[in-house]
Amino acid sequence: MLLGESFLMPTPGHSWDHLWIVISNPQNHAGTFIVVNLTTDLARAGKECSLDRGEHRWITQKCYVNFADALEITQEKEAHIQTLVACKKITMHDTLDVAILQKIIVAAKQSKALPVKFRKYL
Repeated sequence: MLLGESFLMPTPGHSWDHLWIVISNPQNHAGTFIVVNLTTDLARAGKECSLDRGEHRWITQKCYVNFADALEITQEKEAHIQTLVACKKITMHDTLDVAILQKIIVAAKQSKALPVKFRKYL
């Protein structure tokens, strides 16, 4: 995967998918990178970074970047994701506009919710 790419991944125990976004460059860290998801649940995500309808094709209403649920994706985990993409359990989506991606990365660097161990990837 590449910086700025996004994908829809099912949420365990729910009937909906979250949009996940690659916010760090895998090429800079031996193939490991960080992804964050979007949610409309303000209480869950907080106000550190909000996105409005139209800032990405998937966004139909105001949503928030959920830094607390960020995931570290290793090469092995990415291979598993690619397997799930191939069998259509995960759906690749539009790459983010550079300005929107930068907005998220700036917020991630300042986020109190992003796990400290993930900051080295930004």
